[in-house]
Formats: sequence, C-alpha cells, structure tokens
Amino acid sequence: MNRRYLIASPLVIIGIGHVASRVAFGALGPWGWVPAVLVYWGLLGAAIALGREPGAVRRWTGRARGGRGWTLLALLAGLIPMPILLQNLHLLADPVILVCWLLFALINPWFEEFYWRGLLLDATARWPAWAGAVYSTALFVAFHPLVAGVFSVANRDPFALAALALMGLAWVAAYRRTGTLRWAVASHVLVDLGNLAVPVFLNLYVPPHLG
Repeated sequence: MNRRYLIASPLVIIGIGHVASRVAFGALGPWGWVPAVLVYWGLLGAAIALGREPGAVRRWTGRARGGRGWTLLALLAGLIPMPILLQNLHLLADPVILVCWLLFALINPWFEEFYWRGLLLDATARWPAWAGAVYSTALFVAFHPLVAGVFSVANRDPFALAALALMGLAWVAAYRRTGTLRWAVASHVLVDLGNLAVPVFLNLYVPPHLG
C-alpha cells in the first residue's frame, strides 16, 4: 500500500466505522456493537495485511530490547482502569457478557496495537518523532467517541479520552524504545479487561459523573 494512503487510512477507517456503527445500532440496539467491531477488525486487518513492511509482524512480536523501564511503563499504563473492574465485577455475572468481555480483551489489542502503533508509527517514521506519536494517538483517541461512542456514553467521556491519550502515548514510547509491541499488547489486554469494554458498549457501566 502506498505510504500516503496508509497514513490517511485512519480517516477512512473511522468514517466507515462510524457509518457501520450507526447502521448496526439502528438495527440491533446496543448489541449492534458486535457486527460493528467485526467490521472494524476487518478494516484494521486489511490495512495491516496490505500495508505492513516485510517482516513487520515478526518484529512487532519479537523480544524487547533496551532497559526494562519502558516495558514497566507499558504495563503500568494497563493498570489505570483496574479500579473500574474491581468496583463493578457484578456486571460480569451474565455468562454471555463474561465470555464476550474475555474474547474482546484477548482479540482487540492485537488488531489495535498492530495498526495504531505498529503500522502507523512505521508509516510515519520519516516524520519528527513527536509528530508521528501525536498523529497516531490523536486518531486512536478520536476513534472512541466517533465509532465506539455511537453505542456507549463512557466512550464519549472527556476524562476517559484523556486517559486513552496517556495510555496511547505510553504504548508509543514503549514500542519505540523496545522495538516490540509485545508489552503494548499485554497492557492493552489489561485495559480492555479493566475498563469493562463490553459492559461499556452495552451501557451497563456509565462513569458515575455521567450517570
């Protein structure tokens, strides 16, 4: 894929994702998040398949280089939403929601880290380091209210978006300093577990200040 197209691809993915979410929500209500997420993963997967450099996946999943401090930074970022999980475990009592929550947290981070960090940061490698970090993180954050926010109040919460920006920048730093996405993916799994992603999609969890 042409590098310019690759750099512009987040705008296309967010646009298509928004429309797909609107249609799915209109047809299925809150559970429309399931087909909407499948469309989103399909778009990310296609971009990764068409745009990655030779050997990129092996590099993204390889061993970390450098000091362990950057690995620790990535993992600490993953702990930010854990209080939400600990205070709302009752929302996982339904077995269907529990299974969906686990599956989403185990699958989603691979697509998102390979795309938002791996693919986009590789594509913007000629830019100043800060510019690539801001571009990738800003669009990653924008995805949440514009696409996921179609279903959930929490994904439109300014405080949650600020936390996402911090986590996104931590994952950018970890990737650049260690040369691998291993720990960003692990941290992202913790985030999707801790922020109760599926109960959030279903509006079973709404931040107290928005309730």
